[in-house]
Amino acid sequence: MQQTFLGGIRRKLIASFLIVALIPLLLLAFINKQTTEKALTDNARQALSAAAYETTNRIDAFIDGNLNAVRVEAFLPGLARYLSLTPKQRDDSPQMQLAIETLIRLSRKDMLNILSYALLDLNGKNVLDTQTSNIGKDESVENYFKKPLKSGLSFASSMMRSPKIPDLVTIFFSSPVRNAKGDILGVLRVSYNATVVQQLVTRQTERAGVKSFAILLDENNIYLAHSIAPKLLFKSIVPVPLEVVNKLQQKERLPNSYVQKLATNELKLKQALDNNESYLIAPLQATGNQVNLIAIARLKYKPWSVLFAQPLAVALAPVEKQIRHTMFLFAIIASVVTIIAFAIGQLLTKPIIYLTNIVFQFSAGNLDIRAKINSKDEIGQLAKSFNNMALQLQTSLETLEQRVQERTAELVIAKEKAEDVNQKLEQLVNLDGLTQVANRRCFDGKLQAEWKRLAREQQPLSLILFDVDRFKSYNDYYGHLGGDDCLIKIAQTVQQTVYRPADLLARYGGEEFSVLLPNTDLAGAITVAQNIQQVIQDRAIPHPQSDIKDIVTVSLGISSVIPTDEINPDTLIASADKALYKAKQQGRDRYCTHLM
Repeated sequence: MQQTFLGGIRRKLIASFLIVALIPLLLLAFINKQTTEKALTDNARQALSAAAYETTNRIDAFIDGNLNAVRVEAFLPGLARYLSLTPKQRDDSPQMQLAIETLIRLSRKDMLNILSYALLDLNGKNVLDTQTSNIGKDESVENYFKKPLKSGLSFASSMMRSPKIPDLVTIFFSSPVRNAKGDILGVLRVSYNATVVQQLVTRQTERAGVKSFAILLDENNIYLAHSIAPKLLFKSIVPVPLEVVNKLQQKERLPNSYVQKLATNELKLKQALDNNESYLIAPLQATGNQVNLIAIARLKYKPWSVLFAQPLAVALAPVEKQIRHTMFLFAIIASVVTIIAFAIGQLLTKPIIYLTNIVFQFSAGNLDIRAKINSKDEIGQLAKSFNNMALQLQTSLETLEQRVQERTAELVIAKEKAEDVNQKLEQLVNLDGLTQVANRRCFDGKLQAEWKRLAREQQPLSLILFDVDRFKSYNDYYGHLGGDDCLIKIAQTVQQTVYRPADLLARYGGEEFSVLLPNTDLAGAITVAQNIQQVIQDRAIPHPQSDIKDIVTVSLGISSVIPTDEINPDTLIASADKALYKAKQQGRDRYCTHLM
């Protein structure tokens, strides 16, 4: 009977000690696990998103830079003079020699990635090409020929597979070539090795996290780049309708293969892209259907998407290690508690009741309570052991709380760093790196926003386009560093003149700048243009190579309109561009206007 009673007390003591010692630790460990998993997931998502957005910015900058470059290059006079000749007049003419030299010089600015420069006439026939085997080829069915003729603007094509060279992927940039009257005479076409775009996607993926990888998809969700599974290139994430496959194969955007071999089966990814989601957790075929964290960012200039992904197990690996350590600690604590409970179970009478009461109060949450040691026998040792255990447990809880606080502080610091990175990225996106005024991307966004606002309010919107006269001569004389310094001075000088909060000075491209003037009519825009001319003249930047004045001068084109929903904002740019061209034709160092 006494043994049964002692056995019952022993079992109860063991159970009590295990509950008191382990349940709080288990609860805290569970909370810590959930918090750590969430923090690791958030950190991984932020790193992936930052990498995705940084990559989209790089690709956008590459496309924007080449669009601006080919647009400016199409204005080179030698190209227009050649295309203005009849086919019979072109052969062996001085204009032909000048046009060839111009194309060769342009192609040498990036001998690694530029495949060819070409001139296409109004029928789409290749009349001059740095890759002479293409001369005479009919390119009239290509978008890079039709789009510039229709819109009058520069154009970037989709990435296409070369029909002649295996594994070569190309992207084309084109712009209309105009004569002095502004009539389109043909198209300037640049063929690029699209490997440069793929490298922008796949380089430095490890910066987004261990085992992270990057993907580039086009508007049909076809893989254009994949950092770990290049065999998926030019396959779609889900099967594409047969008629779409046929069209894409005709345009060399899909290989001629069985439809079943041209697609994977990433249904969750397709759904996320269709819903414009920026983040998801889903398995991917490239990682053996392993679950991945995926961040999605979209380009501005092309309907493409950049994905950065990382296996979920990699992101949460620290949690698994922490769980193993915790389970080992639990096993040690459980063993210690069981031994102590067996020792206490041997004692009866009052000391047990007293200790039971102490344990009861301790389990009730009074962690500061300790047993009085009235003897040096087993009961006294048990009381001492209990006191030691209580102290260790209290210390463990305090240590865990401290770790939670430290982790929370780390999360706050990580959030602040992420916000700082986002702010810097925003500045990089909207500011021109040289002149520190707004860049073309910022200008385009501002133009769209002001156009919608002023269309509702029926108020005028004016635009001034101006560039530095004879800037090439300035650059040749002072060097590129001197040219950069000149552009900085002009931007700083004009920035002080364009002082209204709503007005925007932006570097439009090269030595060309734009001034957007909301709620300003033509007369007000002329006043601003006169002020710009005056302050630049007052700045008196020496230009000994100019045939206009011995100081730097500018030519300005002005246009003004009351926006409506029926008019495209690009027409305002085209109108100001025509006025700028007119000012140059009339001798430069002046402004001209063009009414829409």
